[in-house]
Amino acid sequence: MNKTIRLNVAGKDIELSSEMVIEKLKGAHLGEVRTHAVLVDGVLHPVKKAFAAITGIDVLDFNTMVARAAFSKLGFKVLRES
Repeated sequence: MNKTIRLNVAGKDIELSSEMVIEKLKGAHLGEVRTHAVLVDGVLHPVKKAFAAITGIDVLDFNTMVARAAFSKLGFKVLRES
């Protein structure tokens, strides 16, 4: 199922779909998960780096909760690693 959401982050209006997230993160190596992760197509990604990769917004211009909420609304599992 392809879900789509619209949001404004750092003054930018963006539209994201679950299909777009999967496509943009396919084969991506975003580094080690430290605390917050998103599970996309069987791969855990650092949530902020994944959000930055799909939106083009710098990681310093949004907080973790924005990224977690967006991925959750799109139907992805968001985890907190310890």
